[in-house]
Amino acid sequence: LKPLLKLGWCQWIGAVIFIWGSLHQIWCHAILGLLHEHKNSDEYVIPCGDWFSRLSCPHYLAELVIYFGMLIASGGSDILITNLSFAAVQTHKWYLQKFEDYPRSRYAIIPFVC
Repeated sequence: LKPLLKLGWCQWIGAVIFIWGSLHQIWCHAILGLLHEHKNSDEYVIPCGDWFSRLSCPHYLAELVIYFGMLIASGGSDILITNLSFAAVQTHKWYLQKFEDYPRSRYAIIPFVC
């Protein structure tokens, strides 16, 4: 218990952000996993619900939230580099090409930005 009492506000805030991002990423992966459980063909199904109503890759955004939590917890001393943004943009482009009825209002990874 004593080590926990020695943690500063950066570590506590970072931990909360990290846990929230982790839980949300698990939820997004559960939504993706359920797409494959209830279908009888090999055809891809467009995910929907939760952040999928606005983003093509909300699980990537949740991972960025996880990294941001780690950055805050470290006091800004750890710089994390990720290619999730590039992967999300490519996935978004694939969705747009593959599905004529894909929602054009969705963003790749960050709402109202990209």
